[in-house]
Amino acid sequence: MTDRRRSDDYKQISGYIPLDLALEFKSICARLGISQSDAIEEMTQEWVAKKTGSHSLNSRKLAPKTIADLVRANIAELKRCGIKNLPALAKGEVLPTPGDFAIITSALDIPEEERKKIWEETFKISVYHDAKGVKVYKDSGGVKEDECECS
Repeated sequence: MTDRRRSDDYKQISGYIPLDLALEFKSICARLGISQSDAIEEMTQEWVAKKTGSHSLNSRKLAPKTIADLVRANIAELKRCGIKNLPALAKGEVLPTPGDFAIITSALDIPEEERKKIWEETFKISVYHDAKGVKVYKDSGGVKEDECECS
């Protein structure tokens, strides 16, 4: 996870809102398991898009290559869907079940063709033969992981 305080890619913003609203905001974030920073980032993106009529800040969400990219770009929104292991999914440490993938892509309104591309990119398979049989690897950006042998 990014340390936003030390990152040059993040800037702190602040303001004052009524106490009741602040308490309700914190309570909702805690109940949904969303960091306040993630919620403020999501709200700010929506506010800027609404005020400018532009979605340029959300362009990184439009073309994710893998499930990890998709989850990472939309983690605040996905925390409301009840998907477990979102941080691990965002890092590419685990893969979602087909059911969870359907929930993720439905929640984000991903078109069917884009769903297929993301699924296929995530599950690229490279296979090679040797004397013992076939070895299958999940290809993750050129790094072979999760070796399993098939005969």
